[in-house]
Amino acid sequence: MARIKPDESIIGLEGPVYDVDLERGRIRQFAKSIYAFHPAYHEESKPVVPPTFLMMAGYFYGYILARAPRDSAFGSIDEDFTTCADGGQEFVFHGPLPRAGDPLVASTHMHDFKERQGRRGGRLRIYVTCTRFHTPGGRHVADWFEWNVKTSHSPVQSLDEARIRDRPYFMKGDPRDQFNAVGFQDWDALREGEGPGSIVMPPLTVTDIVAYQYASGEDGPTHHDDGSARACGYPGIYSMGMLHGGALATYTVNWLGPENIRRFKCRFVEMQFPGDVLAYRGWVVRKYEQDNNRMVDIELDFQRDGTLLGNAWATFTL
Repeated sequence: MARIKPDESIIGLEGPVYDVDLERGRIRQFAKSIYAFHPAYHEESKPVVPPTFLMMAGYFYGYILARAPRDSAFGSIDEDFTTCADGGQEFVFHGPLPRAGDPLVASTHMHDFKERQGRRGGRLRIYVTCTRFHTPGGRHVADWFEWNVKTSHSPVQSLDEARIRDRPYFMKGDPRDQFNAVGFQDWDALREGEGPGSIVMPPLTVTDIVAYQYASGEDGPTHHDDGSARACGYPGIYSMGMLHGGALATYTVNWLGPENIRRFKCRFVEMQFPGDVLAYRGWVVRKYEQDNNRMVDIELDFQRDGTLLGNAWATFTL
């Protein structure tokens, strides 16, 4: 198959339709990997999916940009997608969230493409894919958008060698249940500009990263193999942004209810490494009524030592 130059002509390229199995055990495992212990995930006979769970569909069952066969639509694009950075993801639900056992079919297409100047110099190529999820009968259930960012140079961020040696790479003796401190709030208790406060997690470890890789299917070697990370121009093993996007989603559903979320979007600004102590927080942006439903928009972020690493936005119906 002839190679296609990356430009706006690739918008609309589409991969095959595939089935998605929403299995109870996999939902529990994924929830645990993002520090989510809500009974809706672990005690229900048909648990609802966590807000970012559907990203695993592309890795386990389907078709994603980084692993497209060379003789396929995405595989024909003249780009090495294995070294793309994750610029952010968004999940939109067109009604109640799917549950374990619900049959879904999915397909992925190139939603957008753009080029722009990078913050650290060089040009960026940004590939936006959209995966649509339907029931076998054709009802539109959800959309998953993914921003894949290709830089013109290795995405290295400096990291002091002494700090690397001092970091707790493998052992994690501290519990990972800190998000349980975020309790449910009903409509009347919510105030614009306010939220449950900051949740600070123990130092991030390689075990946290590998647990998320195992649960999500995102098994890129630079996240668990130090030699591979350094060979690709990174200072060492680094975290997937979506581990922390998922953690922010855990914060939101503990606060406003797993069944009530309708939209979740996140973006990543800086990289995260083993040993980082990360703080997560969220606050109400807007309370309003729409189509006889009580709606809440919230904003979230996570930081390391006061440095912003990423943001998220969510909409709930109460």
